[in-house]
Amino acid sequence: MQAEPMSARDLITEAVKTGLAPMMKRHGFRKTGFNFLRRQGTVVHVLNVQLSQWNRGSDGNFYVNVGVMFDDLKRLRGQEPTERPAYTDCEFMARWHQLDERLPQRVDVDAGTVAAEFSAWLAIQVETVFVLPLNAVSSAEDFATTGWIDAVPWGFPAAWHFATGRRDEARRLVQREADNFADRGWTFDSVAKRLGLAF
Repeated sequence: MQAEPMSARDLITEAVKTGLAPMMKRHGFRKTGFNFLRRQGTVVHVLNVQLSQWNRGSDGNFYVNVGVMFDDLKRLRGQEPTERPAYTDCEFMARWHQLDERLPQRVDVDAGTVAAEFSAWLAIQVETVFVLPLNAVSSAEDFATTGWIDAVPWGFPAAWHFATGRRDEARRLVQREADNFADRGWTFDSVAKRLGLAF
């Protein structure tokens, strides 16, 4: 009798457990559920596997969210950095395809997905695209080495330039954002306030 295929959730859970978790642990990440994080210096690197709420049976999908929390940016906003931030606490937040356009926006699994092969593939992609570039990042200034500053077009680039002392560039980016969303009533002052930047 043919074995029943794994459910999408079980398959994704298996890939996280047997593929991602050992690789991330080797690089100093701690795992909580579908989240991984590590602190290096004044930054925290966060990876989040976001399951789709529409997963049914063996057909399903998930998203890979990547983030970095910067102590310097938190303090600029009068906040105290946390040692164990959630993905939503990060200043830099992106989906992995924003770091490498060759990656799928959404990762699909189905009855034909081979668990062992899929687990290995997921671990290799996350290590190559996310973990290795961040191995050298322990400060806001170091983040420039990733080439990801403009991966997220609004908000973060201005905040990063401000936090690293590039105030003229931060001002230019805040004005660009205000101009782009002027039809929503955004102004230089409202964008700067939302980002917690005091020029």
